[in-house]
Amino acid sequence: MEFLLYLSTQGLDIYNMISKKVLVVENAPICRKHDIYGWYQSNTKTMTLCTDRIKSGPDPTHYINETLYHESVHIAQACKNGNGYLKSFGISLSHMPISENRKNDIKSAVSIAGESVRHLEHEAFWMEDKPDKVKYVVQKYCF
Repeated sequence: MEFLLYLSTQGLDIYNMISKKVLVVENAPICRKHDIYGWYQSNTKTMTLCTDRIKSGPDPTHYINETLYHESVHIAQACKNGNGYLKSFGISLSHMPISENRKNDIKSAVSIAGESVRHLEHEAFWMEDKPDKVKYVVQKYCF
């Protein structure tokens, strides 16, 4: 698992937690099908990191960690619901400001997975640069 070489201390902590709950794979076919850095498939409990795509861009260390955090939020959303489907934490959009680039990323995610993921993705994009919050929601809802 090449991505492990890029993880920060916080990233490694989160990986060690989530790997007890889900299978983490690299460069699965979904990475070739869509222009994405990562994906969480709740029905198979599989997180995919598109390490090759991330490494082909700028600052792979930053984006591998950020992608791990983002997908870990989705794992916590699935744990919160308890039946494998993702459920929002219920954070108001007004309390989660994100950049225009992230708003565009949400549009891309919605184009792949449908309108029902808009709030879920907003939460994940808002938290992806907040590893302490990610760790908190993973611990709270999954353990």
